[in-house]
Amino acid sequence: MKVARVEDIKRMDELASTKYGISQEILMENAGASVARLIESFADARGLRVVVVAGVGNNGGDGLVAARHLASQGADVKVYIIGDLEKITTLARINLDRIMRMGLPVEHVAEDISGLSEELHQADVVIDALFGIGLNRPVSGLYARVIDAVNGSGSLVVSVDIPSGVNGDTGQVMGVAVKADYTVTFGLPKPGLLIYPGAEHAGEIYVARISYPIELLEDETLVIETNDPVQLPERKPDTHKGDYGKALFIAGSRRYMGAPLFSAYSFLLAGGGYSRLATASSIVPYLGSKASEVVYEPLLETPSGSISYANKDRLLELAEWADIVAMGPGLTTEEETLRLVRDLVPLIKKPLILDGDGLTAVAGALELIRKREAPTILTPHLGEVSRLTGISVERIREDRIGFLRTLCRELNSYIVLKGAHTLVGTPSGKIYVNLTGNPGMAKAGSGDVLVGVIAAMLGLGLDVGEATRMAVLVHGYAGDYVASLEGIDGVTASRMMRVLPRVLRELRENPEDFYRSYSLQTL
Repeated sequence: MKVARVEDIKRMDELASTKYGISQEILMENAGASVARLIESFADARGLRVVVVAGVGNNGGDGLVAARHLASQGADVKVYIIGDLEKITTLARINLDRIMRMGLPVEHVAEDISGLSEELHQADVVIDALFGIGLNRPVSGLYARVIDAVNGSGSLVVSVDIPSGVNGDTGQVMGVAVKADYTVTFGLPKPGLLIYPGAEHAGEIYVARISYPIELLEDETLVIETNDPVQLPERKPDTHKGDYGKALFIAGSRRYMGAPLFSAYSFLLAGGGYSRLATASSIVPYLGSKASEVVYEPLLETPSGSISYANKDRLLELAEWADIVAMGPGLTTEEETLRLVRDLVPLIKKPLILDGDGLTAVAGALELIRKREAPTILTPHLGEVSRLTGISVERIREDRIGFLRTLCRELNSYIVLKGAHTLVGTPSGKIYVNLTGNPGMAKAGSGDVLVGVIAAMLGLGLDVGEATRMAVLVHGYAGDYVASLEGIDGVTASRMMRVLPRVLRELRENPEDFYRSYSLQTL
């Protein structure tokens, strides 16, 4: 599903009116009606105690429409208008006049919120229509107190378009924000609903199309999408291991034996054909006892047990043999090894996945990535991308999507910005928001499994962009699969690795199960 930024929605609104003759009043009517429809889907409206907390903007107008529809179904509706009535928008004023003509009780809150707080506690449902997606400054004063009262009410909360106080583009909480049980968003989901911390405030998200033309909802100029599955290539009967990718993993050291194992073995368990692990010679016997299906290339070591620079020519020979090269997991930050990585990066002519210590090696030397002609895939978490760029984690968090779009284009790379929810960016500036995964995956080795799955998706025949985002989806799905069996605390890299074949089988044979679990619901 496409995801619309604030500027995208403004453009869609304008085109709906000027090109298709769909007025803002029609859109508002449909928006408010969809909120009422959701509430009616889980509760009998007759006698339902509903409190609408409405601002003076068009988001408030949507809430007033919802109030009218619920009242017409027999709900006991009370409306509280928050803000300066002299600033109320034309459409909100029209709908305020309508509900007043119907005789619905309306109160204007200018300072004292005690009466509102009491009503909020007694409500069955609170409709949050205070602020919409255009909020761009911190919430304070009266508005902050109202939001705190909504959050403290104990009532079920339905937010209109976005929880009030959440930034529509970044998901940042602008001082304070409503914690909704449900959010009905209009046209398309907004980034702020899918990016944490906004996602934590949104509750269960429903998308109401509100009669936007399909051409606007599927416009190719919309650069953000949810990360939905792509069709996996068929495994044909008359094939051999080389048809599913020859992957070279340059990984591991005497100190880190798990990382290379997870990467190289996950490649095979996710469908890859030929996995070759070039690693410190001293750990090969141990790794071979754990994963005999992997082919090992013992390498000369530094005194500390990391891969020596003396292996450079041999690694370049192996890279010529491979279809895909992954470099970084468990290499350590030994300077000699990092220098080896820096020298290899521009010389490897195959698709290259850089992870972990491989990212550390190129921090401050991003021109090495820019020089590459073959595709490059980077898999940093926030701390690693901060080291790569010199930009603080706090600044990156302020606008993860905007930051990632810029970085992907600057480095001409595919970048997986790991976190909740993981983002996948492409050199063209497209961003995919991944909805699989859970907090239990925040464990050592999880990222190493991802490296192997990315390589496997390339080996199966997907193009680089599809392979990267499909791997992120599969990786998160595996984490969710383990959590369903063991609980979130029981998610480990080894368990995720072991369930990869089952996850891929589900995606091949029962894709509808995935969509039932992860797709945003529409009204």
